[in-house]
Amino acid sequence: MRESRTFNQILILAALISVLTGLLLPWWGGYRLLAHHEQETAANLTAWLSSAEQDRVSSLPGIAQFSYEQPLPPQSSAWWFGSAAETKQLIVGETPFFYQLDTHFATRYWLSLSLPLMVISLMLFIGLYVRWSKEHQRHEQHLHDLIVNTDPELATGDTPLEQSIIQWHQAYQNQIETLQQQLSEAHQQSHQDSLTNLGNRYAFRRDLTQLLNDENKLAVSTLLMIRATALNEINNRLDHQAGDQYLQDITRIVRKAIQPMLGAKAYRTTGTDIAVLIKGQCDPLAQSLGTQLHQDFNHYQHLHGLDCTAYMGFTQLLPGQSPEQVLVRVDSALAHAQVNEPNSWQVVHKNEDDKDLGETQWRQRLEAILEEERIHLMVQPVQFKRADQPGYNEILSRFPNETDGWYPSSTVFAMLQRLDLSMHFERKIIETAIHRIATKNLSTQRWAINLTPASLQHPSFVIWLERILLRDVNVTSSLVFELDEHILEYQLVAGKRLIEMLRRCGARSAISKFGHGYGSFRQIKELKPDYIKLDAQLVKHLQDDSANQQFVRMIVDLAQRLGCQVIAEGVETPEQKRTLDTMYIDGIQGYLIARPTDLDGFSRRAVSSA
Repeated sequence: MRESRTFNQILILAALISVLTGLLLPWWGGYRLLAHHEQETAANLTAWLSSAEQDRVSSLPGIAQFSYEQPLPPQSSAWWFGSAAETKQLIVGETPFFYQLDTHFATRYWLSLSLPLMVISLMLFIGLYVRWSKEHQRHEQHLHDLIVNTDPELATGDTPLEQSIIQWHQAYQNQIETLQQQLSEAHQQSHQDSLTNLGNRYAFRRDLTQLLNDENKLAVSTLLMIRATALNEINNRLDHQAGDQYLQDITRIVRKAIQPMLGAKAYRTTGTDIAVLIKGQCDPLAQSLGTQLHQDFNHYQHLHGLDCTAYMGFTQLLPGQSPEQVLVRVDSALAHAQVNEPNSWQVVHKNEDDKDLGETQWRQRLEAILEEERIHLMVQPVQFKRADQPGYNEILSRFPNETDGWYPSSTVFAMLQRLDLSMHFERKIIETAIHRIATKNLSTQRWAINLTPASLQHPSFVIWLERILLRDVNVTSSLVFELDEHILEYQLVAGKRLIEMLRRCGARSAISKFGHGYGSFRQIKELKPDYIKLDAQLVKHLQDDSANQQFVRMIVDLAQRLGCQVIAEGVETPEQKRTLDTMYIDGIQGYLIARPTDLDGFSRRAVSSA
């Protein structure tokens, strides 16, 4: 642009100079002609005035005006010739003569030459300007096309500006490619788990939604959810690096198993859960894949000395279902699998009860249960060895469905967590339980209420619970609040704060599902709960596992030294009870002792008979 502006200025200056030259040179010629005429006229006029024909002076050619002794008016019609066109004075003898020259012929001479030259110059420069302007516009259009179009064939590279544009294009293209590569990597990383290199929960949700929205109604897929339950144990017993290696090993086993299955994709959806989406019917896939993974997990369990490697849950995907339906069913399948032998798998099919039960329907039904106060409380007592020990009764929640049955508790609590309704239900259960205990005058017993992870995730809940417990000291002294060990493991500080509040208000605490590793001893020492409830998995094959028996003895010895009472959950056979009796367990709980019964029909007599 600077070059164009300079050329434009030069062209205008040249045109101005040409016009001025065409104007001044002819003027100079006319002026010189008038000066020469003045000399000739002066000589002729002197001769004429000296003769006797002075009266003929006025008729001399080249003289416009003449006067004797009287000066002429100081006006000139040819001012452009300056002094040459002004009044002249001539003295002959003693008489002054005044005259003015005729300038018309000089003016005609000047204009006859000047006008054509100026017109020719102007036309020439106008033509040059028009041509230059077109060339300049063409060049600007070429540069514009070169800027907006990355086609290399447009570039000639004749000028430094074009070369700069080409270099700019190349730099811009390189930058775009770099940014695209970075964006692609960032997009991939945003949908990929960094530890296992599997898809993350965002990728899983996206692909699950696409499968469920498939317009092909005949297309079916299967969801497999694998829960790496040994992760907490490994992190506590060894370290988090060993836990990461465990997850990578599980990933390797899963990838090997699904490799022959066309289109199968694996994702890490949570810290312990790995999801697999597979095209095909659920039952045959569960039978083949579940059996293979069960064997691989058993081998890994024995190789690394674990209690269990992982559990598996299968469910069918059909177009038109909601993701929440599928996830609730697979959670239910995992819950069923975890009550079976280690590394087992379970299938949960689409039930008639939930064929249209999406997230909105679940919310409506759960809110209706809460508003209508249809939460049903059951109780399962604990049998203590000492007769003078106050009874310990665990309160369980049941939720009625629309067909006079019950929703699976694991499914309900999973949906409560998803819909952020846990706190509402937890408060209602605690308020209902306290009211029943107070109205039935059961405060001489110990009544255990289970708390969910939401109780530690919401600080406002602890404030609310403390206010509730301070209302009635007698009822509060009969309450025991149970928290699962795996909940406290990741929220130890919050759990410690909650247990201290319970102790301050006069209530008691218990750690349930206890004994997943040597990290459990740390919780006993730091939290000092009133009760320890051994996990049912520890009890299941206790009589046949000497190492497990030694571990339980260590728990009992440490707990009783710290003033904690130990209760064994899930006791179902006399052999289990006899083995536990030899370990000085304080109490046992399970179907062998009593099944859950309605709280309204529960009495002291029922407890004593247990």
